[in-house]
Amino acid sequence: MHNGKFGCALWGCGWVASGHIAAYLKNPDCRFIGLGSRRKESAQAKIAEFALHDVTLYNSFEEILNDPRVDIVSICTPNDLHAEEAILAAKAGKQIFLEKPAAISEEQLDRLTATIEEYHTKTVMGLVLRFNPLSCMQRRLIGEGELGKILLTNVDYWFGRERGSWMREGKRTGGAFVLGGCHSVDLAGFLLNSKIAAVRGTALQAGDWYDYPPVETAQVRFANGAVGVFSCSLAGFTPYTANIHIIGEEGTILNDRFFLKRFREQQSFFQVDTGVKKTGDVYGHPFPQIVDHFISCLKEDRDSEHNVASAVNSHKACFAICRSAATDGNWIEL
Repeated sequence: MHNGKFGCALWGCGWVASGHIAAYLKNPDCRFIGLGSRRKESAQAKIAEFALHDVTLYNSFEEILNDPRVDIVSICTPNDLHAEEAILAAKAGKQIFLEKPAAISEEQLDRLTATIEEYHTKTVMGLVLRFNPLSCMQRRLIGEGELGKILLTNVDYWFGRERGSWMREGKRTGGAFVLGGCHSVDLAGFLLNSKIAAVRGTALQAGDWYDYPPVETAQVRFANGAVGVFSCSLAGFTPYTANIHIIGEEGTILNDRFFLKRFREQQSFFQVDTGVKKTGDVYGHPFPQIVDHFISCLKEDRDSEHNVASAVNSHKACFAICRSAATDGNWIEL
């Protein structure tokens, strides 16, 4: 820290990086030190977008890690680079804001979590759906028993668009659920406060834009006894859609609509407006809330409850869905 502010830097200047930068600039306890990317012009574009002055333009990730002014590093590079770069950052003594996914394989994820534990690194994951006010309310109601015993949980992540560059390659993305659907898979476990115990998956190769199946579905069993159906589609003519449907013995949630036994007079679902923007645009996602939360954790010298470790189960579920779909479609225990 310098003059009471955390020095923050960013590596990887794609689309999602704008959410991180805007959040750092908004937090009064942060000083944005600089940014860098594998393509220098990408970093320069972010500098122009935010009219940044007196920031360092890093030519390599190593330059960020060797800069003593940097306390926190955001990693916003392609999926296949996240784990290795986060391992380097942990060894360099940096705290980490890591974009999802944390890794694209179990081997990567296991090495990352072991390194974070060894170096006592504090982390927070860019799993934005956890920080939506609606998600917070849903988790609170479920935790307080408003839905009773949970029976069924379905989630969908649909966002049909032609993603370019590395996102067309399965060896770099990890698969459809790992690339995008991890948000919804993680949200299901987060809301139920239960780990996913087993999955089996199916996949559909739709078109030739992606060299991996952009459509995946899964049957799911939770440790708390609930079952579920998950779906993910990166293809098709559909806008950003993130559904969460939860049926319990005492109530039901359909996204922002609720049907609860305590309100016995209700005839149908009632709707609650929490101001959540239903958008895939990073400017509509709660990155400021993530940064505010992480800074509070660092000031209190504690790790975040939304750290890498908290997302291990949802990541391994996504890996298993992809593996099941690519083989015989059998159940895989986690």
